[in-house]
Amino acid sequence: MKHLSRVLGLLLLALVALPSAPAAAQTGQATFGVRPATATKPDERSAFTYSATPGARITDHVAVSNISASPLTLKVYASDAFNTAEGGFDLLAGTREPVDVGAWTTLRATEVTIPGRSVEIVPFTLEIPANATPGDHVGGVVASLATEATGGDGQRVAIEQRVGARIYLRVSGPLAPSLGIEDLTADYSGEFFGRGQTRVSYTVRNTGNVRLAGAQHVTVSTPWGSEYAAEGEPALPELLPGNAYPVTVVVPGVLPAGWLDATVRLEPVAPPATEPGPIPVEASTSTAAIPWLLVAVLGAALLLVLFLVWRRRRRGRSTPAPAPEPTPEVAHAAA
Repeated sequence: MKHLSRVLGLLLLALVALPSAPAAAQTGQATFGVRPATATKPDERSAFTYSATPGARITDHVAVSNISASPLTLKVYASDAFNTAEGGFDLLAGTREPVDVGAWTTLRATEVTIPGRSVEIVPFTLEIPANATPGDHVGGVVASLATEATGGDGQRVAIEQRVGARIYLRVSGPLAPSLGIEDLTADYSGEFFGRGQTRVSYTVRNTGNVRLAGAQHVTVSTPWGSEYAAEGEPALPELLPGNAYPVTVVVPGVLPAGWLDATVRLEPVAPPATEPGPIPVEASTSTAAIPWLLVAVLGAALLLVLFLVWRRRRRGRSTPAPAPEPTPEVAHAAA
């Protein structure tokens, strides 16, 4: 074990999406899942969804299923959710302490041994602090299996395999659904001839207290009003409060107009029963788009004019001045 390398690899985090398809993880012959349940059996909920006041206490159950034939010993715990850099939904690793809804959730058992082809129902309580902030708090209940494998270099590798069911908790109070656009930049690039493309980069941040998805629209406009739109912008993933999502969009076929304005418009979408609803947000920036062909033509024309002026002046200096005509002599007769 002296060569044990602690590598917590997340092979799979399958979060319950459909009642008929419980979250499950598989490694070799070990397959297990997690889903909401009653006190006796799994139910039809796709996630744990609650609305409560600060100080409330909620009791519920999670079903941990061993789908494989052999017994499994699994750790069970709750954790906080966050958005990955790609906008995906993930839960903190088991080695990190939760501070939000994961910390408020206490499971009756933290480890369960489940016979093959069996289900274990684990009760849990969610105690909301009296000073909990209004809005959405998101986490999940996780079942984890720790295994070891041998890496390509011969070292032993520790692997944590997890599955989980999401927890969506809305604490009562004033809601402020809002998205912000940060670090907006635009950069134009193109060939010497023809049109080019504008690369627009920005970060979408959930600046409110409600989880939000939505649509995004990116346009680029010229000083005389022509407008170009990005093609196939992906929808915004659901961003949790405080989380961010970096975006880069390419707007093709843009005419190099000397100066371009890039505009980003977000149209947030909140979960049902969110009042007040979110409002669209916009941000703009500018970038230079030099029409090099036009610059080259104008430069060549200017050089030609300067050359013609120079040659004319040179000819004027090199042409000799005409000699003065001789004054005619007048003969005087003798008196």
